[in-house]
Amino acid sequence: MYGSRLKGVPETDMASKNKNGKIVILFFILTLAYFINKDNRALADRYIIWRNPPSPAVVELADKTGMTSLGRRIFYASLPGIDDADDLNRNCSGIETTMIILGCYANGRIHVFNVRDNRIADAKYVTSAHEMLHAAYVRLPKREREMVNRLLDEEYEYAGGNDELRDVMAEYARVEPEQRYNELHSILGTEYAELSPELERYYARYFIDQRKIVDMAIQYRKVFKNLESEQAGLKIQLDRLAAEIRADASLIDTMISWLNSDIETFNVKEFYSRREFNAERETLLEKQKEISRLRAQIEANIVRYDKWVVEYNNLGGKIDQLNYQLDSKSQAGIRDIP
Repeated sequence: MYGSRLKGVPETDMASKNKNGKIVILFFILTLAYFINKDNRALADRYIIWRNPPSPAVVELADKTGMTSLGRRIFYASLPGIDDADDLNRNCSGIETTMIILGCYANGRIHVFNVRDNRIADAKYVTSAHEMLHAAYVRLPKREREMVNRLLDEEYEYAGGNDELRDVMAEYARVEPEQRYNELHSILGTEYAELSPELERYYARYFIDQRKIVDMAIQYRKVFKNLESEQAGLKIQLDRLAAEIRADASLIDTMISWLNSDIETFNVKEFYSRREFNAERETLLEKQKEISRLRAQIEANIVRYDKWVVEYNNLGGKIDQLNYQLDSKSQAGIRDIP
């Protein structure tokens, strides 16, 4: 027969042990809450990390971004996950935006999209640093947060001519208006160098070299910009060549019309010498040759135009493929082949 008591332990002793165990657990919870409420998360963070040691892949994210001991502690304690598309879409489902989501800080946890394309792999590292700064921001004591907010406002105004920053912040204002400072805190900390001395000193508590992360952001975006610049340059050439083809086609129509008129005149004209006849005939033949040369030039330009269109579309395909590699929503439901 199965029983609910341990053999050889009196019931009163067992109750006492249970009571003592509950007291110990309650004491630990109260102690943990004390440290959290006093904005001293160090003990709680170390306990979380001890219970959930970071994987080598997560450590590599911290190494590559040059996180300080404080930055690592915040990062590891936020239990970062390197998510595939479906996991990231599920974990970051509360964000409604037209922007591509590369990660999020949700419910106290960091989620980073597992970007696999080596050409833009730095996006994964920049995102890790970005999300760690979200976790760092929410841990700031109220007075210090107000001080940081003031520095962020000053830097934002200083960068007032940066349309890209204003566009990004306008989108965040639309989807998460209450998170303005939190987002600005992460964006300036990972995407902008030459910050004010006060902000540089502040970010130095989280990163050994904040500019290293900015360089990563520049490098992976440079892959897009180079392709876009090449495509834009090719578009200019295509437009010029198309205009040249249209102009030549219009000119050849006019030349043919003039030639036909000259031929009609030639056919009805009376010539008084073989020399005169041959001279005018030679003039008409030369005009025909000129038309033939222009027609060949148009045909060659059309061939060149078609070739450039293929190159232009190929560049667009490369850009689309890179965007696809960063867009978890486009990859939803797609699994790797074993």
